[in-house]
Amino acid sequence: MVEVKFELRSAGYCEAKESQALRGRPNNPMKFYATYAHIEHPVHGHILFDTGYTRRFYEGTQELPLKIYANVTKVFITEEEEAKNALQESGIDPAAIKYIIVSHFHADHIGGLKDFPNAQFICSKEGFEDVIGKTGFSALRRGFVPNLLPDDFSERAHFVSFDRATKKVYGLGNVIDFFGDDSLIICRLNGHVKGQIGLLLQAEKRILLISDAAWLTENYKDLHLPSPMVRLFFHSWRAYKESLYRVHAYHKRNPETEIIPCHCEQTFRRITGKT
Repeated sequence: MVEVKFELRSAGYCEAKESQALRGRPNNPMKFYATYAHIEHPVHGHILFDTGYTRRFYEGTQELPLKIYANVTKVFITEEEEAKNALQESGIDPAAIKYIIVSHFHADHIGGLKDFPNAQFICSKEGFEDVIGKTGFSALRRGFVPNLLPDDFSERAHFVSFDRATKKVYGLGNVIDFFGDDSLIICRLNGHVKGQIGLLLQAEKRILLISDAAWLTENYKDLHLPSPMVRLFFHSWRAYKESLYRVHAYHKRNPETEIIPCHCEQTFRRITGKT
């Protein structure tokens, strides 16, 4: 098993309410941080899992119907917070990023794809096919902002299909060992959107990045579901619950694994030490 270096970062956030993330809770305001991961593989170099927001979100949502997206989802991102600039500030050239694993195609996950000219993209085939070519209300229903996708995305993409899964992991089902060295294991976490993927990796400890399979730790630990209202924006509520239960089962079997929901402020602050 190959060990990688891992760092959790964030590029902006959007406003949300506690009642949306946890059914029955009060309408307390929350920040949903747009987290992404910087991974350094000893052979394959610098890799990102998602990219967070960029200011291109504002450009891509200026006109209807995508303006509805911006009005419903209040996004806050500065130039300094964008992944490209934050990584550069840490001495990492954006041109050195070799791979970007795209969990799914919402704006808070693909906002920075255009900033990494040499990166190859790893994503679900079914997830990509669900958004490609979509515009207007069809894009809005999928939370997809077309101007965030590089024009040559298809030419630079590795499409994973779980029909060709290489192994099984308890709770996560069929998975794909992308490099064949157990360093980056891609799992299917459908429901929030069609074809969402997560990533199991070995750093100083075992880490499972679950993207939007759960928004907060309470979702997967306690099986505390979000508000039923949010199911209107999900691809499949049934598939979402199935994925959540599988993450819960994995957690029960592997309590030492650090499971990271992409928007959990408590988890983000604990791991990064940011206050």
